[in-house]
Amino acid sequence: MKKYFLLLLIPVFFACGRAAEKKAQELQAKTDSLKAQTMQKDEAINEFIRSINEIQGTLDTIKQKENIINLTTDRGGELQVSAKEQIKNDIQSIYGMMQKNKESLNLLTKKLKASNMKVTELNKMVERLNKDIADKAAQIEDLRGKLAKLSTAFASANLVIDTLSRTVKDQGSQLSKQQQTIAAQDEAMHTAYYVIGTKKELIKNKIIKSGEILSDFDKALFTKIDMRKVTDFPILSKKAKIISNHPSNAYKFNGDKKVIQSLQVLDYKAFWSNSKYLVIVVD
Repeated sequence: MKKYFLLLLIPVFFACGRAAEKKAQELQAKTDSLKAQTMQKDEAINEFIRSINEIQGTLDTIKQKENIINLTTDRGGELQVSAKEQIKNDIQSIYGMMQKNKESLNLLTKKLKASNMKVTELNKMVERLNKDIADKAAQIEDLRGKLAKLSTAFASANLVIDTLSRTVKDQGSQLSKQQQTIAAQDEAMHTAYYVIGTKKELIKNKIIKSGEILSDFDKALFTKIDMRKVTDFPILSKKAKIISNHPSNAYKFNGDKKVIQSLQVLDYKAFWSNSKYLVIVVD
């Protein structure tokens, strides 16, 4: 009887074993699914964080460039061409980074929505990044406005410099002409002429007649001098006489009773005040 009862229980044991095994397999499948979902969620979160860090790093770089640009544009004095070009290049670089940030943030937002993850902190970070990017966009426009003003100011400065250069050049040319005129006037003012010869020679050359200087004498026969520099005239003759009009107290003859060595002008202004032509008759 007992043997028969045990035989009846064997199918029941097998049935329970199969049910327990099936239930265990179902639990394992659910566990594996939850693990896969958790890993997928973790990977998605890590990817979001990497993207956020990359965007934040770009924003930090933009901030550094902005500080450099502000320091350059706020500094007094004339802006050099190289600095202006560097600012322009930096603004273009910032603009490119901003475009990249916008694209990255749009992609991140789409992924976050598609993942159906209710991660409050991630949503807050994305919203904050959106606000930062919008602020940076406004700052870029401000920087572009500054660059436009700098370009205008630079062009105006170049125009002023060109005008000043032309003015200086014109003034330099005028000054040069004035200096040449003054030099010519000064030379003419201090130019004098002299001739030394015997009475016979002077008459022959139609410089004097009857002891008087002719009015139409040939000036080419006279030696040209600077009255300020030439104050001694060699005579080397027994007799000498000035027949042109010069104050007697403005000169003297040097020599002895035998030979007159030279004529010395004591006061050139007074000596040449009456006539710029000196005629000396020697014997």
